[in-house]
Amino acid sequence: MAREKTIRRIAAIDIGTNSIHMVIVECEGRSCRIIDRQKEMVQLGLGSLGGQPLQTAAMDRAVEALSRMTELARNHGAGRIVAVATSAVREAPNRAEFIRRANRQAGLRIRVISGEEEADLIFRAVRDAVDFEGSALGIDIGGGSVELILGTRTQIYFAASEPLGCLRLTQAWLRKDPPTRAEVQACQKHIRRTLRKSVSEIRDLGFDSCIGTSGTIMALADIAAGRDGGQAIAAGLHRVEVTALEETIETLRTMSVAERAEAFGLDQKRAATILAGALVLHQTLRLLKVEQLRACSAALREGIVARVLDRSSRRARDGSVREGAVRELARRSRYGKAHADHVAMLATRIFDQTTPLHGLGDEEREILEHAAVLHEIGLHISWKRHHKHSYYLIRHAGLKGFTNEQVAVLANVARYYRKSTPHEKHANFSELDETQRSVVKKLSSILRIAEGLDRAHKQSVRDVSVRKRGKFMRFEIAAPAGSDVELESAHKRSKYFSKIFSVRPSFVPEKSSEPRSRRTDAPSTSE
Repeated sequence: MAREKTIRRIAAIDIGTNSIHMVIVECEGRSCRIIDRQKEMVQLGLGSLGGQPLQTAAMDRAVEALSRMTELARNHGAGRIVAVATSAVREAPNRAEFIRRANRQAGLRIRVISGEEEADLIFRAVRDAVDFEGSALGIDIGGGSVELILGTRTQIYFAASEPLGCLRLTQAWLRKDPPTRAEVQACQKHIRRTLRKSVSEIRDLGFDSCIGTSGTIMALADIAAGRDGGQAIAAGLHRVEVTALEETIETLRTMSVAERAEAFGLDQKRAATILAGALVLHQTLRLLKVEQLRACSAALREGIVARVLDRSSRRARDGSVREGAVRELARRSRYGKAHADHVAMLATRIFDQTTPLHGLGDEEREILEHAAVLHEIGLHISWKRHHKHSYYLIRHAGLKGFTNEQVAVLANVARYYRKSTPHEKHANFSELDETQRSVVKKLSSILRIAEGLDRAHKQSVRDVSVRKRGKFMRFEIAAPAGSDVELESAHKRSKYFSKIFSVRPSFVPEKSSEPRSRRTDAPSTSE
């Protein structure tokens, strides 16, 4: 009998520099329908960017908008609310304050993502929304940054995030209303200079088609289509000709913000930044010798939904920027793949079955998995203190797709898989904030057990099943007879787990040898 597909509702929130967007979808398997959308142009990055703190008024607007959005999502019955923040929050020295406020006032857990991860999520959305052959270049113009992504339907092989968002450029270069020709020319020169390296790499790689996303590009597509008689070729999909874009730029340059808003039906805030968006799009296309692109309404928020579905359906993350970066570092370090992958499997199995105990989510699960893959990469330097070498290699590898904070947590989890446990006297641990330290303690305690279960590097432990009763936690090990070394090693390494979670672990052979599912999903309402 076929298994019934679970129907669930997911809300994805994109906290951008210019706007906050939310989409609520109802999913059956991987088939989704949108049941509501909400957008508020709060301009969180107004008056900040470039290392300046988020302004109090901007944070007030953002938190109020997020409170309304989370209430709407819950009213719609969303069982999962995933919120990510991009450029403005990523660069702000007071981002922790904003995240705490959003958690306290809106009950929302926000994750700050790197530019590369942002690009990865955007391209996931493009893949689901646009039918393209071969390779495609994706361009997304946000308020603080521009993402450039090159990939196929199954793999991303280039991603870059450049500080050329339309709000950032407007604040820095187009200060008069309307801007002078000199201001526009200076802005164009800055764009070309900033894009030089990325454009060179993209040219070398080559691509077959070009796809643009974001509200800015969709607005420009609408304006350009009205000027040259273009029309939509699919729902939310327009063609934008470079010649029409050039004419649009000249028109926008001579108009004030109020005139743009009235002439093209734009929101005042969009009207204030639309010229900067047109300039960066035009310069990008011109440098890459692209005559036209397709403008797609799918964006970061749809990519968030796609990733949630990918994870819940256990699909491989072969196209992930972060996965690729981790595997490349592992290969360079000549890691033992079979052992590393097996420890990663066992660690995530334990993580999935102990969610009520540790209370962590998908981001922490992914960090644990990557830490397990990388935990012994320091061995190629030396056996002695190799866990510390692993920490150093991870910390300074420049892993694409991760924020600095994520790399710091990942490196610490790998470092504490053996020997001493996390302690404030250790410089690498003391640099973390209180929340990060808690995550490192929990994840490293799980990794210690998983590594012990493959002590002989023979992958003899096929699976682990965890059952908790009161203070007792029973680990049932699916392994052939003669696996006493693994059980004893796991028991010794469980002392820190016992201390962190106040439980009494025991390790016993599983009575049945029937194969088990690799993943037991636990419910979660926010990420």
